[in-house]
Amino acid sequence: MNKLLTVSLFLALAAGASAQQKPAAKKAAQPAKKAPAVAVSTRPAAAQAAEKKETDPAPEIIEKLKAWDLKLETLKADFTQEINFTEAGLKQSVEGNLRYVKPNLLRIEHAKPARQLVVTDKTDIWIYKPADNQVVRTAWDSWRRTQDQNFSGILDFGNYSALAAKNSTLVTLSKDGGPVTIVFTPRSGAGYTLTLKLSPQDYFPVEAELSVEGTIIKTRLASVEKNADIDKEIFRFSPPKGVEVLEFKNQ
Repeated sequence: MNKLLTVSLFLALAAGASAQQKPAAKKAAQPAKKAPAVAVSTRPAAAQAAEKKETDPAPEIIEKLKAWDLKLETLKADFTQEINFTEAGLKQSVEGNLRYVKPNLLRIEHAKPARQLVVTDKTDIWIYKPADNQVVRTAWDSWRRTQDQNFSGILDFGNYSALAAKNSTLVTLSKDGGPVTIVFTPRSGAGYTLTLKLSPQDYFPVEAELSVEGTIIKTRLASVEKNADIDKEIFRFSPPKGVEVLEFKNQ
């Protein structure tokens, strides 16, 4: 349910007081003066309330996010992540790039702190770590259930309509023309929040922050190219010769 901004409407009614007159000597009593009429608006109360009620920006912003999402076919971007394990007092930084072709082709390459390549068609997923001379292959659904928080904010492209449907939303507009902030809170009661900062020009999410179970993961996107040509061959992964392959297809 969207959090609505509500303003109470108060109506004040003024009562007129009757003026008393003393009777003049030897004159007929003067009729009492009528109480002054009270001005009452004939406009519907609902119309008056509508004028004073502040507009909730959430529905409009969500629709603009969905419209952008609907138009997206491909995406190229660099990203940085800051992962803060608050309870343990540990922090980690990650740098890399991503390539996405709607609806299911995704390639994420880490450059720092260590090289890692993730390639998926959202049926299977390959995770290759050159330093370990090892590649893991598993089912996308099972992997996402346990690992996707580390990629939150860069796995939801093409799926923001579903994200909005499953969560309550709170939108904050910047007073200085800066990014629009939208906070997603799951209706299911799951203990996390996802905060997106959207470009005020085209409502593209330039930053995502996930807070879950004492971990805060902030992802920023840069050098963004939308709907540019991408060679689909980069989404075909073949394990390099001599690399150990670990299969976890039934997890």
